[in-house]
Amino acid sequence: MDAIDIKSSAISKLGGTQFQVMADLSVVYLDGNETEPSESDITSKIAEIEVQEARKNSYKSIADQLDMQYWDNVNGTTTWKDHIAQVKSDNPKPS
Repeated sequence: MDAIDIKSSAISKLGGTQFQVMADLSVVYLDGNETEPSESDITSKIAEIEVQEARKNSYKSIADQLDMQYWDNVNGTTTWKDHIAQVKSDNPKPS
């Protein structure tokens, strides 16, 4: 996702209904918009979305994760848990 898509997603998740995010990332709210979230709410939601995207891009494929789980079960190892823990620690949720 690019910055415009992320900001648009954040505003939508915060209840914005009719708006346009401009190239400079300013927001124009159109007639009939039900909610205009505050900039601090938008910034917080953007941080949340960026962490979700980073984690999504860092996780191995489902097929690879299932293979890790199988071999962990066979060998008594924790490869899959270690992978998940690493992705989460590398991309912590915003506070």
